Amino acid sequence: MTLSDEKYLLLTTFKKDGTAVPSPVWVVGLDDGNLGFWTSSGSGKAKRLRQPAKVTVQPCDARGRTKASTAPADATARMATPAELETIRPKIVAKYG
Repeated sequence: MTLSDEKYLLLTTFKKDGTAVPSPVWVVGLDDGNLGFWTSSGSGKAKRLRQPAKVTVQPCDARGRTKASTAPADATARMATPAELETIRPKIVAKYG
C-alpha cells in the first residue's frame, strides 16, 4: 500500500520556532507521483506552507493516531496553484465523497 492509498495521513508542519504541529488530512495521489490534500486557505497548515516547507507524513486514523509499524517520512509541501487545486479537489471528492 502506498501513502496515497491511505485514508488519512498525519501531516506534521513546523512553526518558525521549530514546534511540530501534526494534523490528520485526507490525501490523494496525483498523476506526477506527488500527493495532494485540501485545507482551508486560512488554516494554520496553509499559513505554515506559504513557502515550500519541510514536513513529515505518516499513516494515521481520523484522530491522528499513527498506525503501528509505520514511521514518519520526510517530505516537502507547498501551496497548490489554482490549476493544481482544480485537479486535487475532484480527486478528494471521488475518494471521500
